[in-house]
Amino acid sequence: MVDGYQPLTDSQWQVIGSLLLVQRRRRLCLRQVFNAVLYVCRTGCQWRALPPTFPAWTAVYYYFYQWQRTGRWQRLNHVLNVLDRLREGRQALPSLACVDSQSVRLAPRIFEHRGLDGASA
Repeated sequence: MVDGYQPLTDSQWQVIGSLLLVQRRRRLCLRQVFNAVLYVCRTGCQWRALPPTFPAWTAVYYYFYQWQRTGRWQRLNHVLNVLDRLREGRQALPSLACVDSQSVRLAPRIFEHRGLDGASA
């Protein structure tokens, strides 16, 4: 596990940058924008509190929101998971899934129907 924020390496950006093809409104380095989003996610800081080494917070948030709205984050996550599995020598997609369930007791004074746990029968 990595402690603190780490910017993308060149090899990481080579893969991710090819997946972030997007029409840009202004001349910004998308690598810096992506690193700024990683910084916010890792440190939990507010958008407005981004250090001045990154692009303006409004531009970073604009791209974050566009990527979220268009589903680019989900596609990026899917492709990176597939690539990581292939690198490990496994199949691109999992062939087996395990779902666990657990019953939760409610307070005795609650008498309305809450549904059924699939594991209890």
